[in-house]
Amino acid sequence: MRYSKYVLVIQVLLLPLSTFTRAQEPIAAQTIKISKDEPTICELQRAAIKYAEVEPNKILNWRRQAALKAFMPEVSVGYDTDTYRTIDAYNYGGKTTYAVGPDDGAKGWDVSASWDLGDLIYNDDQTSIDSRSKLMVQLRNDVLDQLNAAYFERKKLQKQLDKLPDKTSEAYLEREIKVEELTATIDGLTGGYLSRRMGKE
Repeated sequence: MRYSKYVLVIQVLLLPLSTFTRAQEPIAAQTIKISKDEPTICELQRAAIKYAEVEPNKILNWRRQAALKAFMPEVSVGYDTDTYRTIDAYNYGGKTTYAVGPDDGAKGWDVSASWDLGDLIYNDDQTSIDSRSKLMVQLRNDVLDQLNAAYFERKKLQKQLDKLPDKTSEAYLEREIKVEELTATIDGLTGGYLSRRMGKE
């Protein structure tokens, strides 16, 4: 009988601990789920490059199109019209008589085509493409630098938030707001890709 009382007391003492552990499990599971739903840095980089329209293939397409320009002829089309007035003179009995007309007309079309085969080796468009290529590479690097900085700063703050026990403390709230700010920065660079992947849009 005394043994049963001890067992009952132990069960009562352990009840709050087991309840607390079960209450914490959904929170941990939810944290892992959110982490899995977030895209990787490589996914975000691809989204940022696409959104900014600075894909490397864009330059390659420009170069192919410039090379094909040599096969495209320069076509000229012209239309001519001429009118001739006919005047005849007749001398009869010492008098000169003039007869006018009828008028003669001539119309014609002309078409010409020319190729500059020197463009197969190099054409003036290549210079413009080279300049645009340098600007595009610089822009792409700037976009990726901003994205990388925001992404890894956000990751660091997320880990700090997981370690803070008091979710209502000023330190927690400050970091939480900073994470939201960095999320908005990443969305701005990727066209909202991060929020879409996290199911917030």
